Amino acid sequence: MRRILIYGDSEIKKSIEIKNYLIEDAEVVKIDNSVQDAAEILKHNLFSNSLFGGKKVLIINNIDKFKKKEFTEITKLLSQVSSESIENIIITASSKVKVEVEEKKECNLPKPWEEDKWIEFIKELAEDLKCKFENDETIKYILDIYGYTDTILYEEMKKISIYSEGIITKEAINEIGFAAVNVNFEEFAYMLSTKRCDEVINMAKNFSQMHDFNIVSFISYIFRYFFDLYRVIINIEPKKRFSWPEVQKISQISGVNKMRVKKFLGVKFKNETQFYANHSVLYTKKDIMDIIIKLEEMDRKAKLGEKQEILIFDLISYICG
Repeated sequence: MRRILIYGDSEIKKSIEIKNYLIEDAEVVKIDNSVQDAAEILKHNLFSNSLFGGKKVLIINNIDKFKKKEFTEITKLLSQVSSESIENIIITASSKVKVEVEEKKECNLPKPWEEDKWIEFIKELAEDLKCKFENDETIKYILDIYGYTDTILYEEMKKISIYSEGIITKEAINEIGFAAVNVNFEEFAYMLSTKRCDEVINMAKNFSQMHDFNIVSFISYIFRYFFDLYRVIINIEPKKRFSWPEVQKISQISGVNKMRVKKFLGVKFKNETQFYANHSVLYTKKDIMDIIIKLEEMDRKAKLGEKQEILIFDLISYICG
């Protein structure tokens, strides 16, 4: 009997990892905190060998969500009892927990600013779906559209890969993908960062009522937007005007998309009529870091189930004043 702990904040990566420990023709028994007497169910499976010699794989989902008493009973059983009929006991958790196991597999998401790691992570998901991306730019593009929630990314990739015969291109993303319930997050983020309070509130009222709207994905996108702004601001000296050659240079230094840098610095082309606000005179480095910290707090609250309307309008109030 082998015990494996699979932990981390990536639900999809944990699901993929679980597949590696399933045994062909073995019975799979799942236990989580939604069932009554979970410890007794585990005990029954540990002490009862199959009359016909059949093998089992036990999956204890989200062990860190069990009440303290039941968690203690389960971990005690896992450390003291062995069974010939059970091949693997797979234990999942949102973070590393103290439990006696033979193997540990970490399945954490990259940090929002770790672009290279996100690209590799998306490639892993694509491999599981038996598809691939046209190039790394296409991976960056799908991240820009859907944010950094692995469950949403995985489902969209699955749908796009089926209809595009396994090769995910920008064109396929635009034609097949759902584009985050048709909300233009980039437009919203820009209006938010330029403190256009009334317009931002009107947009927020509309998309927050959509049944497909995902608050975690939304916060992830806004976090990335302001982190990009931070990467730009720390690489410049604030001034009233910037030029296109400066935009190109800052984009290269900061690693932020040229078009986003252009808008951050208030640069527009001759044929453009739209005005872009120069963010270097709107924010200090500390201002942006405070917003990033606020967004991290909001992400935790969103994952704990706080109402999305409260979170959105709290963010608008914090930034727009």
